[in-house]
Amino acid sequence: MPSFSFLLRTAVLSISLLVGATACNDDTENVKPKAADTIAANAALGRAFFEEGLNADTPAARAAGFTRAVSPDYQQYNAIAPPGRDGLIGFVEEFYKAIPNLNAVIRDVFATEDRVVVRWTITGNVTGAPFLGVAPSGQRLEFDVIDIWTIRNGQLYEHWDQFDWPRCLIQLGIQGLPAPFIEAAARPVRR
Repeated sequence: MPSFSFLLRTAVLSISLLVGATACNDDTENVKPKAADTIAANAALGRAFFEEGLNADTPAARAAGFTRAVSPDYQQYNAIAPPGRDGLIGFVEEFYKAIPNLNAVIRDVFATEDRVVVRWTITGNVTGAPFLGVAPSGQRLEFDVIDIWTIRNGQLYEHWDQFDWPRCLIQLGIQGLPAPFIEAAARPVRR
């Protein structure tokens, strides 16, 4: 005679199979992503923007990473960045011309079913071309950025961002900024 634990395991397995079979009414339901899968995929997409795009070693590798992660009809809402995916790629290359050792350090990634938010820190030294019109003199930059994207068809579609421009401008050596900006930028950053 089978043991009680064997019978219990068999009953649980049978119920699980029955529930699983009735949960999907047709084959298309089996391939629909669950909300948690979509959230995880969107978080991964936000990370890929930096890992495969922004932090890639060469312009060609960065362009390839952005082409994978960013929609061809990308909507850019940063007032100083050119529009579209090609504008983004060119904008990033201008950063690299000024800051050849540019690096993005991801601090947080938050995702929903249709958005991803990444909080990150840009680091590097201005040793190449002028940055934001400021001549290079080896200025060390370390300031924070928050990017927000909507997701469409598995790619980053609309983009908004917030840069810590006061801290950046002070690190670039810009004089005459309002005292509250100077005082705030002098405080240690809590990341």
